[in-house]
Parts: sequence; C-alpha cells; structure tokens
Amino acid sequence: MSVKSVSPGTLNNRYDSNVSRSAKAAPDIKTRKTRRVAAELEEFLGIPSKPRRSEPPLECLIATLLSQNTNDRNSHRAWMTLRKRFPTWQRVADAPTRLLAKAIEVGGLKNQKARRIKQILRGIKRRVGKYELSDLKRKSEQEVLEYLTSMDGVGLKTAACVLVFSLGRDVFPVDTHIHRICNRLGLVRSRNAEETFHAMQPLVPKGKAYSFHVNLIRFGRSVCKAKNPLCGACPLYDRCVYPAKERFAEETPRGARSKRTDADFMILHNLAVS
Repeated sequence: MSVKSVSPGTLNNRYDSNVSRSAKAAPDIKTRKTRRVAAELEEFLGIPSKPRRSEPPLECLIATLLSQNTNDRNSHRAWMTLRKRFPTWQRVADAPTRLLAKAIEVGGLKNQKARRIKQILRGIKRRVGKYELSDLKRKSEQEVLEYLTSMDGVGLKTAACVLVFSLGRDVFPVDTHIHRICNRLGLVRSRNAEETFHAMQPLVPKGKAYSFHVNLIRFGRSVCKAKNPLCGACPLYDRCVYPAKERFAEETPRGARSKRTDADFMILHNLAVS
C-alpha cells in the first residue's frame, strides 16, 4: 500500500481543535453506539490483558506480515520456524529467498512474503544502518503510519498493529473481520477495511483501541463469524443492523456459545522463541 493511502490527520480527528463546542458536548449517534458496543464486549468477553512485555517494532512488523492471508496458528508456526532457522535479522536478510520461503511456507504465500521480508530488511538497513525500528518510538502515529505503509506489502492494518501492539499507542487496527463486524453493527458504512480504519479512529473511545480491537477479533471468531454467524447467541443482537440476522438467529444451534480458548490465541501475544 502506498503512503498516499494514509490521509493527513487520520489519527487526530478525535482531537481536532476545529470541532465545534456543541459537537464535543453532544457526541453523534455512531460515537455513542461505538462506546456502548465496546463496553458491552468488555462485559461479555472481559477486558483483555496486555502482555507484560511488548515486542520490538521490527519483530511485530514481520510477525504481522506473516499473519496476512492465514490463521494465527499457521502464522505462528511460520514465525517460530523463521526465528529458529535464522536467529538474527542479518541472517534473514542474507538467506537465499528460496530457503526463507521454505521456512515460512506453512503460513501461505511463502514466496511473496519471503521477498517482502528481505526488501523490508534491506530498506531498514539502508535507512538506519541496522536491523531495528526503535526510532519509531519517538515518532507520531501519523509519521509511523506513513513510514511503514511506504514499505511494499505493509498496509494500514499491519502498520496499526505495530503502533498498538509494540509501541502501545491508542490506535485501532482494522482487518477484514473487524471491517465486517463494524458494518454489521452499523458503526460504519464502508466498502473495505481501509475505509473502515479511517472512519473508526474518531469513534473508538479514548484509551479503548486495544481492548476494542482484541475483543472484536474474539467476538468475530466465536460469535459474529463470516459464515453462519451465531446471531441467536449474540449479546449485540439488538444493536445489529445485519439484514440476515433473523434468519441466522433461527439457525443458531441451541446452547451455542463462545469458545474462548481458541479465540484468545493471537500471534502478536505469542512471539517468544524458546
């Protein structure tokens, strides 16, 4: 994704000094609804606990890239194999593309991802002289987004994951699943995840980006699935505007409920290599 896709001020809308006093005093309907949905998901799934230690930005960036177009378990296996076969980023950068692809093949798109990882590492080395992104800690959210999305294969979702999971910023990442749920709930009306990302930033309650992101992922895996959602077991049924919810409510198996063990696994919480 090119840097042009990151519109200026994307992450500053909720702090815009040009917003009128009346608008600040009376949040719009979508803002209030988003706040209620975030709170109800915390009641339903709990407040997610953050890992004790955040991974460095480069580790988070590469792990998120490996998670593209696959599930967490396969991307985690790809990550673990990559780090064990090539323990340093220098060795990853120097490795033949075919060997790198072999190490990460379980995560899918092995050749494409291998080429992109090497390109990203070469670009970082040229820019800062070493394989690390610690300088991102001193940059604004907008600067981080612009820099990361200038890399081939790094989109808004990947860049936002680095911001929230590694740098601890209050930014709300949006993948295709969160895009689906936000539209079903009527929080936004958007055509793709990028549009949803821009639309949701000013709506998410301050300080709740991490919790809301994680809980929406859990919710999407356990209840609001892409196919055959469990609408009959949904705690947000009355807030939902999904046209097919009544049909899926009737089709929901009796006693259906969230499988929290599977839903709680996230690659960005499991990057340690033993």
